[in-house]
Amino acid sequence: MVRQRDRASFAVIAAAAVTAALIDILQLCRPGYLFGITPDVSVWLGAAIRLVHGAVPYRDFVFDQPPGIALLLSPFALLSNAVGTRDALAAVRLCTPFLAAANVVLVGRLVRHRGRRATIAACALMALYPAVLYAMNAGLLEPIEDLFCLGGLALMFEGADLSAPRRIALGGGALGLAVAVKASAVAPVIVVVVLCAVTARRHLLPLVGGVVAGFAVPSLPFFILAPAAFVQGVAETQLARVPGTSRASLVNRLARMTFGGRDVGVLAIVALAIALLYGAVVVAGLLRGHRRLTPFDWLALGAFAAVFAVQFATSQYYLQYPAFVAPFAAILLGLSTARLGPWRANRLAVALCGAALLALVASEVTVVELSSTQDVGGAVDSVVPAGGCALSDDPRLLVTAGRFVSAVAGCTDMTDPFGTMLRFDGDPRGGVAAFRSALTHADYLVLDVTARTWLVGPYAPLQTYVTANFRLHPSGPLNIYVRDGFSVAASP
Repeated sequence: MVRQRDRASFAVIAAAAVTAALIDILQLCRPGYLFGITPDVSVWLGAAIRLVHGAVPYRDFVFDQPPGIALLLSPFALLSNAVGTRDALAAVRLCTPFLAAANVVLVGRLVRHRGRRATIAACALMALYPAVLYAMNAGLLEPIEDLFCLGGLALMFEGADLSAPRRIALGGGALGLAVAVKASAVAPVIVVVVLCAVTARRHLLPLVGGVVAGFAVPSLPFFILAPAAFVQGVAETQLARVPGTSRASLVNRLARMTFGGRDVGVLAIVALAIALLYGAVVVAGLLRGHRRLTPFDWLALGAFAAVFAVQFATSQYYLQYPAFVAPFAAILLGLSTARLGPWRANRLAVALCGAALLALVASEVTVVELSSTQDVGGAVDSVVPAGGCALSDDPRLLVTAGRFVSAVAGCTDMTDPFGTMLRFDGDPRGGVAAFRSALTHADYLVLDVTARTWLVGPYAPLQTYVTANFRLHPSGPLNIYVRDGFSVAASP
């Protein structure tokens, strides 16, 4: 009977993992999507490329995330030396179906001890969560953050109970790596530390040691080389997102948690209803459950509460943020469903649940099928010669065109112009100086807007420098500025 139950759980996990991977593959097949739809993935790969070429994040260029992602993408940066940055970016994107499947498998691994219903609920939610699909599609950090958090928890727990101290230390190391990828992973880390301090103190020291090692090993070299810039990039720049004169509303955040990156304005009430329904299932599971809460139950409840609270910490609320809620929401839903007690589902209930699941799959596939983006690689390389020194407001434009790496000595190392503006938000003079240096050392400016639109606020005086030293060459949807005296690649 146990073996039959295990086989059923494994089949559910496998089916959900394959579904998640196939939907992501479908996304990659849409026009232009193989090279990402946001500049972020190119910033992460760009930082890795700078690193393997000898430029150190924080010390030599602004980087507003922990260093984990730059290290993780270093093999792809090395690959770019052989195949170019465009194909290296495509290789990064081709890894996302495996990432999507791995996260589903880890969620299933964590809840399968609670039976088939828990496994179905948790894996289905993780596989089809809209914000996760958006984050995967855009090449963002949350799915990688999810992977290390889930991997750490899978090491730390054997079923409902904490594992041996050695596995706790290894799990702590994985959680530390999650923090080294994105700082918001500290939320579930705090919950695990409190859990170990309360229920299993002999696990506390291995856990803390693992977390510290997991974060310090990839981070310490960068901190030593540029301590002030490291703290500013990893902590202060992220905290700068917290205040704001206008904040995304509660309903807007819930809508994005529910419907991901879609136009959710008219569905805000539906989003609120879904959130209330989710809360009702969780509360009912906690109140009606016949067994005491286990350490894993407490972990699931506390981690979800902590990560959910983080969603309200910043004034801005980007489309990918809810993807970090997904694994903890899925785990808690699975456990709550199992705690509702045994019940017999009649054929109508099974049919309704099946129809809802198929409708969700169909909805995701429809959204993917209707999406597309423009590949502007040709528009860039028709103007910027190979090896030319270029700067862009969107690093994706240079990476996808194979123009990110320059053969010109002294070319600018600026990797993330938007992150640089964010970093110098409280120091406009420093920001203007950084941009003036980048513009002085660049021969081509590749913009998806005009220089007048890009350089605004404290950076507006730099428009004069661009006008005096560059000439505009529109190319497709882009505005490419070529320094006076430099040739256009397509020119004879």
